[in-house]
Amino acid sequence: MSRRDRITKEKERLMKEVLGKKRGTSHDSVDAKEYLERKDKALQEANSVLDELNALLAKQQKDLSEMSAMSKEVTGGISDETMNQLQKEIEKDFGVKIENIEDEVVIKTEISKALFDEVKDELYKEIIGQNDAVDSIVVAFRRPFVMKSDPSRASNSFIVKGSKGSGRHTLITKMARALYKRQIVYSDEVYTIDMGLYSSSSQEQLFLQDLYMAIKGKGAFICFENFEIGYAPFLRMVNELVTTGKMLLNKRYIVHKGQLVESQTGLVSQAVNSLSIAGKYLVFITDQKVSKVIDSFGTTFMDYINDIVELKPIEEKYVGQIINNRIVDLVKRSSNNLQIILNVENEVVDYIARVYDKENGIESIDDYIESFYKELSEAKLHDLLSKDEVVIVKIKDNKPIATFKEKEIDLIKTDDKDKALEEINKELDNVVGLDMVKDYIKSLQSHILIQERRKQQGMKTSDVSKHMIFTGNPGTGKTTIARLISRYMKAIGALSQGQLVEVTRADLVGRYVGHTAPLTMQVIKSALGGVLFIDEAYSLYRGKDDSFGLEAIDTLVKAMEDYRDDLIVILAGYSKEMSTFLESNSGLKSRFPNVINFPDYTGEELMKIALIIAKSKGYKIDDSLKEPLQEYFTKVQANNSKESGNGRLARNVVEDAILRQSERLIKDSKASIDELILEDFNLD
Repeated sequence: MSRRDRITKEKERLMKEVLGKKRGTSHDSVDAKEYLERKDKALQEANSVLDELNALLAKQQKDLSEMSAMSKEVTGGISDETMNQLQKEIEKDFGVKIENIEDEVVIKTEISKALFDEVKDELYKEIIGQNDAVDSIVVAFRRPFVMKSDPSRASNSFIVKGSKGSGRHTLITKMARALYKRQIVYSDEVYTIDMGLYSSSSQEQLFLQDLYMAIKGKGAFICFENFEIGYAPFLRMVNELVTTGKMLLNKRYIVHKGQLVESQTGLVSQAVNSLSIAGKYLVFITDQKVSKVIDSFGTTFMDYINDIVELKPIEEKYVGQIINNRIVDLVKRSSNNLQIILNVENEVVDYIARVYDKENGIESIDDYIESFYKELSEAKLHDLLSKDEVVIVKIKDNKPIATFKEKEIDLIKTDDKDKALEEINKELDNVVGLDMVKDYIKSLQSHILIQERRKQQGMKTSDVSKHMIFTGNPGTGKTTIARLISRYMKAIGALSQGQLVEVTRADLVGRYVGHTAPLTMQVIKSALGGVLFIDEAYSLYRGKDDSFGLEAIDTLVKAMEDYRDDLIVILAGYSKEMSTFLESNSGLKSRFPNVINFPDYTGEELMKIALIIAKSKGYKIDDSLKEPLQEYFTKVQANNSKESGNGRLARNVVEDAILRQSERLIKDSKASIDELILEDFNLD
């Protein structure tokens, strides 16, 4: 056996005993190194394990010394020089340095700069065009290793800022994975706490439960976002965590089934009185200026913010490379998870670069890639793709498709906006009267479509307030138009969901102190992505002494600002009362520039409505009845249109006629069962 073979064999024996595995290939060396670093970090929290490992290393040091002594007596043995070389190679291969200091063996536990340089180089390749941001976040994470931070506090607190779509969340996620791969952290989990979800004191336990789960989780990152609209008392709690490392709880809590719950008794063992953030990295994500962060947390908070990581908007020159990277990931995922061989043609990159939403940036690019993967997964689930199937992704008729076995599937499911708009426009045209209202809605559509087109091309947009006030008497079609508007805005992309949530004062105003704000916010959140329609909105304000109503209005005004991109509020009521209502809050009137008056229906319009209602119920009205019906409706409207009910008047007249027809048919079984005649109507 050669000298080199003996050294290699002895190194394998030693490392197998120390680390539990042979050296083997270079891949094994990396695994051993990662294992030791993970083990090394664990030792800081477990002295008993450290003692055990030190004892084992001491034994190995003793073995090395004995081998060195024996080598002088055994022909072909290992010399002191060879043993020194062996120790150096172990240190080089595994990052372990063994020193004999007063018969004790220690392991040096610092994370080397070279390891962070590896992370940086990896992120340069994955986060394209954001080298400065990568440099900053690597510094932010390395900082506690250099500064030897107080272990009772957060390892570091820093801000990640950048416009929507610049890749803020992507940067944090990629950073966590790179660190975990090198076992610098125990998990690649990233916890995100959306401060906008906790809007009142009634949600304190929910907020604390979510925060507790993040603190107790294995992930090193806890991210806070939307703190600009967060509830002030909860922001103060987060501020306390940053500045002191600990947050005192104002109630007695216990841990039950892994969750933090309020104790129902004063005497309890193992009560949780505070939360500690020790060892975590606190990340504050924003698209606002630093001054907005100060507005949320105060100036003292900034004294404890050590780094500001700023991402730039995506530059056009990097878009192709970013898309290519995403496609490489897509190919890997498709191979590993779907077991297919995916080939993506170059024209697909050009397609995504051309159509992605510039304002949403990386998020929009990721949406396209996720759509591809979702549709491929659906094909796999329906057994259209076999194992190792070769699938070609290309552009056909200006849309991405996947081809295999002479089959094609669309990789982007469209909502067919044109068809949806056509149907809604048809419904709008069938609405009787309200010509001015319909003209306004169509003009709003044109403006929004043009602004959406400008946004997609990366141009500045001129946003207009879409909140509206509908004035007019009951039954003039306000709710019908509101429902059409909600669908309309969804169809043109101005709203994400398109639902109509119709409420009154009773749904927004609470019955006791502290109840109104969370009740109002609950309703608002149910309407996000759609239209919140508040009928008889003026009833929210019953004078300056109506503190509950004023609280609901204040909450509504703030929510309209916080969710201005995905919520339309329509207030409805009588003209005079609505004018008084708008004076109840200084910010209310300016947020509702679109005041639309719904006039009372004429007799002719009500006659047409009656014909439509009858047809919808499966009945027909003879043409000879049109004139009598019109005369009747004209007379009623002239007497008191405010109390008549307008459209409801027409409905009531038709439904009453259907009941009268039933009595007539009992007497005359030969009469037409679907025809309403003059005898069925009470037009006196």
